[in-house]
Amino acid sequence: MTGLDQHKRSFGDKLAYLIESVHPPDRGPYSYREIAAGIADHPGAMTAAHINQLVKGKQLHPRIHYVEALACFFGVPVHYFFDDDVTMRIDDQIAKVSAWRDEEARHIAERVVELNPRDRNTVTNLIDSLRTYDEQPRATRRRRKPTTRDDA
Repeated sequence: MTGLDQHKRSFGDKLAYLIESVHPPDRGPYSYREIAAGIADHPGAMTAAHINQLVKGKQLHPRIHYVEALACFFGVPVHYFFDDDVTMRIDDQIAKVSAWRDEEARHIAERVVELNPRDRNTVTNLIDSLRTYDEQPRATRRRRKPTTRDDA
């Protein structure tokens, strides 16, 4: 298996990602029954049980009309399920939309836009430093300096 092959995701993995990620901002993921109801009028209509089998990988090669129905429901092109480059681009877009939905993140971004370019660069560097720190294994992280409250 080449390095690229190791990153390929199955149809079920891609569908599971869409189910987990693509939903209205004020609620959690759609249930299999909701998805089945949402595609009931599509030629690729299927049951909630069949959707479950697709997600779990028990149906490895779904018929194209099922793929078309699911792509339509989630608002992605059919190629999302077959072309890994398309999958990566769409997943990146989904991640950006999900992050933008986060009200706190949006509020921070709105405030950063008001800063001058030098200060925006400072904020970007701080975010990069925090991300690098958080990615380190806990045991190897340097301790942060205690605050004055910790000294008491």
